[in-house]
Amino acid sequence: MFIRNVFYTFSTEIAAIAGNFLIGVVLARTLSPAERGIMVLVMTLPWTVISFVSLGLPQANIYLVGRKKRDARVVLGNTLVLAIILGALSVVALTGMEEALLRTALKGLPAEYWPLLMVLVPAFLVDVMLLSVLRARQRFDLFNLRRLATPVLLLAGFAIGLVLRQGGLSVAVGVYVAVTVLTVILSFLLTGRETPLTLAFDRRLTADSLHFGLKSYLQNLVGKLNYRIDVYLLAFFLAPEEVAFYGVATSLAEVAWYIPNSVGVVLFPRLSNAPVEAIHRITAKVCRNTLALTGLIIAGLLAVSWILVPLAYGPDYRAAVPPLLILLPGVLSMAIYKVLTRNFTSRNRQQVSILASAVALALNLGLDWVLIPQWGVVGAAVASTVGYTAAGVVLLAFFLREAGIGWREALLPRVDELIGHWNWVKTNLRGLGQNAEV
Repeated sequence: MFIRNVFYTFSTEIAAIAGNFLIGVVLARTLSPAERGIMVLVMTLPWTVISFVSLGLPQANIYLVGRKKRDARVVLGNTLVLAIILGALSVVALTGMEEALLRTALKGLPAEYWPLLMVLVPAFLVDVMLLSVLRARQRFDLFNLRRLATPVLLLAGFAIGLVLRQGGLSVAVGVYVAVTVLTVILSFLLTGRETPLTLAFDRRLTADSLHFGLKSYLQNLVGKLNYRIDVYLLAFFLAPEEVAFYGVATSLAEVAWYIPNSVGVVLFPRLSNAPVEAIHRITAKVCRNTLALTGLIIAGLLAVSWILVPLAYGPDYRAAVPPLLILLPGVLSMAIYKVLTRNFTSRNRQQVSILASAVALALNLGLDWVLIPQWGVVGAAVASTVGYTAAGVVLLAFFLREAGIGWREALLPRVDELIGHWNWVKTNLRGLGQNAEV
């Protein structure tokens, strides 16, 4: 069941990689680098806000339904009420901060797009709550269907609005907002098939959710800031074109994260339902195999990026290649973090992940402040790689000590396991082909 869920989730990620790559190419070919940089800010801001206001409730939903066996219907009804409240408060707070943000971290973003961004924040917040319940119920078929809808609809919308109708930045922003609303509606429909949708506030359940969720909240907040703080500092120090180049570099580097992300999506509910004595063994096996597959993707990016970037995005984006290459070692280290953090969260030990992320954030922020003014996007990439590596090393050290195992067991792949996984994939692909013929 676990390997099947990972396989289907990873297959979805592969389709998402292709879709997101084509989306990036369409945006780069139809918008100027400055407009592309603004789109990076538009597509980054809502997720950053969600990191601040979600309070760890999505992770708490998975933990409460999986480990504590709470009624998914009750958990969903309560979390939707909280999402509505938090979304409304977020819009009010952001409205008061609009002028300050547009002068600093969002410098270059036209003010007329602000109302549209305010639509995205509550929509994304409700969406992550709905999807967390699908994960908690281990309905990865519905979860992956919903995730695949986003790149498909965005690609179709951008192709029609920007390529066929030759629209500009305003059309691109409008398409992004419209697709977000459509996918939230789809999340309601898919989640409703698995769990009846209700709105019911439960004070005791809220207390339980926040007790677990606030630790996950700090962990995820610091982690998200690690991933995105460089974008805002680039926007503060440099022109939107530089943000666009760095956006391309990070989007391609993060292709290597599709495997650990896929594994993590399935691993957390799996560990939350597993016997405590089996958690470390499962984690070590998953970590070493995930690291091997992530390394293969990074090797491929190292080999083709010099040709791929200017060929796909245009000659102007050749400046994205150096930061991409610098980011890749850090991406490999962060793959370790992405797997191991699920182990600590499933045991309600998020404080360890928070420590690792905090060390990384301090290094990332300090180096960004020093290096971006001097080296531009290359400086941002150096800062990120140092921070990512620190996070992976710190979390690995804690895991090895608590699990009582050696580093080889957690990091070095075993040939027999890789062969077994490959044979499983071939068998299932053959089965899919036979079904298609019938």
